[in-house]
Amino acid sequence: MVEQEQYKNMLKRMISETEDCKIRSSEEMIRMLVNELARNKNLEKYTQSLVK
Repeated sequence: MVEQEQYKNMLKRMISETEDCKIRSSEEMIRMLVNELARNKNLEKYTQSLVK
């Protein structure tokens, strides 16, 4: 449940930044989401396998 709340907050932040014109393209949005997910400790086991 904690993870769901984190993801929900992350998406709210992305929506807010899009509405405030801080994110101007889908490419920017994708990059920000990837960066956010890469920093997520809960997903670390998955991102490590991608790096190898």
